Amino acid sequence: MLRVEQSWLDVAMRPFAYEKSEVDLLEEKELNKLDADKPLPTTISELKNHPLYALRRHLLKFEALYPAEPPTLGFIRGEAIYPRECVHTLKAREKWYKEGRVVRAFETAYKVVKCWKYDRPTNNWLKDQPCDIFGYWQTDEYDPPTAENGLVPRNEYGNVELFTDKMLPKGTVHLKLPGLNKVCKRLQIDCAPALTGFEMAKMRMVPVYDGFVVCQEFAEQVVEEWYKEMEKEEVREQEKLEKRVYGNWKRLIKGLLVRRKLQNKYNFDNLAL
Repeated sequence: MLRVEQSWLDVAMRPFAYEKSEVDLLEEKELNKLDADKPLPTTISELKNHPLYALRRHLLKFEALYPAEPPTLGFIRGEAIYPRECVHTLKAREKWYKEGRVVRAFETAYKVVKCWKYDRPTNNWLKDQPCDIFGYWQTDEYDPPTAENGLVPRNEYGNVELFTDKMLPKGTVHLKLPGLNKVCKRLQIDCAPALTGFEMAKMRMVPVYDGFVVCQEFAEQVVEEWYKEMEKEEVREQEKLEKRVYGNWKRLIKGLLVRRKLQNKYNFDNLAL
């Protein structure tokens, strides 16, 4: 009964995946044939969450049948039974965009539902707001822009939206190196932060950044310069640590010398309490 995102399930089960042998494929084929040969369920409760059949009443909020009038496999209490493969998950424009797909122009929402929406000007979540949701068949794969004249294409906030690897602008590379923007600024090379998602923090959506995007022709140069900068930074940190250590020893020795001088002058260690 618990439902999870298919992408999360694929990642979680990946360590247990193995290449199926001919025996496994044959067994899977026989099991599918047995399921297909079974008679239609005779009760509505059996049809709920059934792997092969579905009723319109059991569709979830973000689910719909496609095509709109799918083939009917039978009836139960006058209600049509549809094949499960006709049940599809619908998503809003923003959700599809974060998966590297865009809703085609002039597409009408396949379904309108009520959902929560974040109002940026007031920094509040609004309840029961109408939300247009679309099916996979209403979307196209996102076509990223192309970098020209050494400039990285970015959004109005100066970031590169990189929710999936396919959204990387053409002619650029994604470098997950901290502090790379400082190196690019010193070399006067265009560099843009990579926006990889959003997370909830203190009842508001906070952007998540991971690395930077630079033009492909400058990638080797900036990576080499970044490693040189990291080596210099390591040397500076080592010198800073040594300076602190020697400074502490210097203060300790000075303190001991002052104590010895006072001890010899006033003989305070031999005074009776």
